[in-house]
Amino acid sequence: MKRVEDGYTIVELIVSMVVATILILALNAVVTSHLYISQRNRDLVLANAYAESKVESLRSIGFLGLADGTTDLTSELPSELSAPRSASQVIGAQAVDIKLITLTITYNEQGKTQSHVYKTFVGELGAGQY
Repeated sequence: MKRVEDGYTIVELIVSMVVATILILALNAVVTSHLYISQRNRDLVLANAYAESKVESLRSIGFLGLADGTTDLTSELPSELSAPRSASQVIGAQAVDIKLITLTITYNEQGKTQSHVYKTFVGELGAGQY
């Protein structure tokens, strides 16, 4: 008479637990990487959008309306940008009829300080006319 064995052997159970553990760890690594990259991308998009908006508003003021000097823009930054964050703009004469606008945005990226510098020129003849 044949003996019927029900269930799994100890070896089969250990192998299946090891495979399941490897799959769970791999999935955890994928999710963690995705969260890091999406946070990094979100901060970069926010910084770029703010910089573009600020530069366009300064360019629309025109050459004669821009006063040389440094301005702290930290209070204008989007609150969604990772703290601590700061921003400043420097307006200086590049030539007699051209001003250089430098916008610097700094924020925290996963424990590291990330800084982006944006530059544009405004000419006396108007935007893009030097």
